[in-house]
Amino acid sequence: MSDPFGGGFGFGFDPSRFENAPFFRELAKVMSWQGGPVNWELASQTASTVLEEADRTASVGQELASAVPTAELWLDQVTALPSVAGPTEPLSRSGWTQLAATPQGLGRYVEPLAEGATEALGQQLREQLPEALREQMGGMGGDPMQQMMGSMGAMLYGMQAGLITGHLAGQLLATSDLGVPTVDPNRIGTVGAGADRFAEDYGVEQREMGHWLALHEAAHRRLFAGVSWLADHVSALIREFAAGADIDPSRLMEQLGGAGMDPSDPEALQRALEQPDAFHVEPTPQQREVLDRLQALISFTEAWSETVVRTAAEGRLPSLPRIEEARRRQRAEQGPGERFLSQLVGLDLTPSDVRLAGAFCEAVIEARGQEGLDRAWEDPECLPSRPELADPSQWLVRMAARELGIGPGDG
Repeated sequence: MSDPFGGGFGFGFDPSRFENAPFFRELAKVMSWQGGPVNWELASQTASTVLEEADRTASVGQELASAVPTAELWLDQVTALPSVAGPTEPLSRSGWTQLAATPQGLGRYVEPLAEGATEALGQQLREQLPEALREQMGGMGGDPMQQMMGSMGAMLYGMQAGLITGHLAGQLLATSDLGVPTVDPNRIGTVGAGADRFAEDYGVEQREMGHWLALHEAAHRRLFAGVSWLADHVSALIREFAAGADIDPSRLMEQLGGAGMDPSDPEALQRALEQPDAFHVEPTPQQREVLDRLQALISFTEAWSETVVRTAAEGRLPSLPRIEEARRRQRAEQGPGERFLSQLVGLDLTPSDVRLAGAFCEAVIEARGQEGLDRAWEDPECLPSRPELADPSQWLVRMAARELGIGPGDG
């Protein structure tokens, strides 16, 4: 007997056969996506529904653009990490969204999770099928279950990424405001009018605000665009985190809710994805170990940046203490976009984490100078662990042993 659903898609389903029916037209669009583990077209569309109507660039953005050359000179006097050339421009919220809702933007953090979760979910669902059905699927060629879960996962993570992007567009001051790049690491700039609101709320003169942002963004660019292995190392940790997931398919379906799974009702699906526990998976012991390393790394990058910016701005930006205090308050009050991102990755960066890493930076500089602190960026093995952030002497001893060529097992 011939297969009435022949077409080669998951279980022989060919979505193009139903493209003229409204329900199946939407289903066909999302199930035909072949652009990777996240449907970025859907992400961009979803982000646009979250953005507010008013959309402009920040006046501070012009100050930032003109201040970057000066900021680079100031940073050159503090750290030996070299400056990195790249575009600097103020971005509107929609302009930033177009850059962030891509594999090269937030995809660095979302795609490894989407890929790992989709593979794990497909494998677990396959194992729950009767043996006879598994054998029948095996004769179809390819992996129908994985193809089906890949398309469904790309849709769900596309909407989730869009929600994250849309909310972040209304919160961020600049492109590296999360502590990691949200667009191409070579590009820096303000996002929407967030920097203007910040300057107005905390009484910071726009020129000073522009110079501080220029320092902050340029310091992050030296790390994520200048340290050749760093961006890939962050992605690798997130990929390792995703690989250790223990996903319960039935619980995931319960979290999303049956009504939200209707592709013809995107608003219902969006509401389901906006629930606090949507996509939340309790970390396994293996994942918690990876999260510790990831949290230590992001805390350290942020603290290193704050340290060099503070040194570079000393005596030049009178409002620096006020800006730093306001930033600490912001970090303590996560907005919706940061909460969604935390929910996906499991990363929950707190002010105490950055303070701990900041104290580490101060202790290392006191003992070995800025040059000693910058040794952390030589390769991933030089990064401080979470225990070493709490006790800088451990890291200093390890680095001294490395200089002498003494390994962990050497006497």
